[in-house]
Amino acid sequence: MARAPSHRKPVPRESSPVPRPPVRAKRRPVGLAGLRGFESAARHLSFTLAAEELHLTQSAISRQIAGLEQEVGNRLFLRRTRALALTPAGEQLYRAAREGIVAIDRVVDRIRGVASVPRIVVTTYQSFASLWLVPHLASFQRAHPELEIRIDASDHMVDLEREGVDIALRRCRPERAPADSIFLLDEDVTPVLTAELQKRFGSEAIAPLDLLQMPLIDIDSRMPNDPNSWESWFELAGVDPGQRGKAGMLFVGYSDQSIHAAARGQGVALAQSPFYSDLVCTGQLVAPFSSKRLLTGYRIVLVENSRTRNRPEVKMLRDWLLEQFRAAGFGT
Repeated sequence: MARAPSHRKPVPRESSPVPRPPVRAKRRPVGLAGLRGFESAARHLSFTLAAEELHLTQSAISRQIAGLEQEVGNRLFLRRTRALALTPAGEQLYRAAREGIVAIDRVVDRIRGVASVPRIVVTTYQSFASLWLVPHLASFQRAHPELEIRIDASDHMVDLEREGVDIALRRCRPERAPADSIFLLDEDVTPVLTAELQKRFGSEAIAPLDLLQMPLIDIDSRMPNDPNSWESWFELAGVDPGQRGKAGMLFVGYSDQSIHAAARGQGVALAQSPFYSDLVCTGQLVAPFSSKRLLTGYRIVLVENSRTRNRPEVKMLRDWLLEQFRAAGFGT
């Protein structure tokens, strides 16, 4: 029996889809809310100091930075025990954020038309800021309470004019010092310890050989052939470090940690000038071999922003800094 003809319309064969142009990924802008907190934390290398500066809690700063890290898709900080460091990505973002925030703050001040408080921005490395600059600045602030001083405690390379920094205090080799920099001191190192630790291992008149029986404090990243290593100092003192006994070693990340540990009696630190001078004067540390000071081949110099060097407040701070070093017997 013949099949009745179908009344269904033939379904057209599906043609190959026409290729569509690729959708370009949208560039998602980074939210600006956390950038100021990040800039402050990167400048101080401390969430705590950033929180104090911005009148926030430490947890708020931490949340801002965690959110920013998620947005940029990269870690910005290396969180170490009692220390904070920027990652390469953090270094890049810090330079951009610093430049942008300084420029924005300047424009806002001009728009407001308000006679702002005279501000001086100083950049220096972390150990110098914590062990010398901040403690010494107390007397300058008492004499000039009308001034606002901002300290950028980091080792970043800084374009003073572009980033709005007035004075830089830097540690460098003599040949790397900028041509227009002002010499402050040639760095040296010498052992320091507490009087109590000295008495525990010897007498009030110890010899360099006695240090071989004491716990020593050193920088974790320091190489044995460094000009400011313990091996170099023992060689200067005529002592064979191979005679060292079973006394332990404490390794820390930074020079300021080394000196603070020595002041707590945890061992003998090889301290850099000018960091130990004040602690010796106040009796917190003793430097039994002050005549055996090992030159490290580095010096500390002061660099000025050519655009702001003649501002009265900048000149006052520069002259005060130079006088501090002259009074302590450093410099020429």
